Amino acid sequence: MPGPELASKNLLDASLPDGARFFERAEKELAGPPGLRFRGLLASVPRRLGDVAQVLAEAPADLPEARPHWTLTDYARLWLVARALPLVGSAEQPDFVLQLFEGGELGEQVSLLRVLAALPEPERFLETGLQACRTNARDVFEAIVCENAFLSAHFPELNFNQAVMKAIFMEVSIHRIERLEPRITPELARMASSYASERRAAGRPVPADAEFLSKHGA
Repeated sequence: MPGPELASKNLLDASLPDGARFFERAEKELAGPPGLRFRGLLASVPRRLGDVAQVLAEAPADLPEARPHWTLTDYARLWLVARALPLVGSAEQPDFVLQLFEGGELGEQVSLLRVLAALPEPERFLETGLQACRTNARDVFEAIVCENAFLSAHFPELNFNQAVMKAIFMEVSIHRIERLEPRITPELARMASSYASERRAAGRPVPADAEFLSKHGA
């Protein structure tokens, strides 16, 4: 099975009106270790793609981590990051991805989080996922928590539980979390039950998601 670089390139080749020109220009700017020029390239993807930037693409069979809500911008950014990683020392790659996330604008952050599970050895990029869960920007939070294979596959129990509870606080449906039920532990059920009890004691409505987790652990 091809890696994310080739899988995303094949999809973009078939989807972009002038895909060859896009890759030709990008390759010239990837001629050396990725620095400020690479950051500019990553940020400029929507402008370079123009009218098709937000077009949804059918998830390719050879990229199982892809999801139906990914846009051509997401695939282009996946290709760029996958293409750039070998130009960075192996030990520095996790920090490289984290710095891309922290230095990116909202759209770049969303794309990077959506494709995080598709990067080689994605468990190495856990800190980027954890950092995303600390944000109060809903779009960024949803990008890592919702319809994303990364959360359930790679978050340790404590961080996973915290992400689920934050989803409840932010009124993001926990049913958008992939493979949620296998990861519901007695501790997560206890946390949800405690939260539900606090809401009842304060005379406030209890979110259905908190009830779901409480009953699941009963």
